[in-house]
Amino acid sequence: MALVIYDIPFNPDIAGLWHVQMNGIPTENFETRVAAIAYAVQQSKLLGIQNGLQVLVSVEGADGIWREFESNAKRPVAGLQ
Repeated sequence: MALVIYDIPFNPDIAGLWHVQMNGIPTENFETRVAAIAYAVQQSKLLGIQNGLQVLVSVEGADGIWREFESNAKRPVAGLQ
């Protein structure tokens, strides 16, 4: 089974945007980290259902450690930045 990984960094870039990468390729930019995570979770669900792929969302924590989640992750808490 093919594996797809969406990556979301902890910090924004110099322009203040969060980049979402899919298997190392930039896909979308977002004004908030929550929006980037929500997009990655939504896309991972779609890819998994439509194409039968294994999809993970990898999120960098404040401690610099990357953690992977499956597409059944809970939605972000409102107001969390």
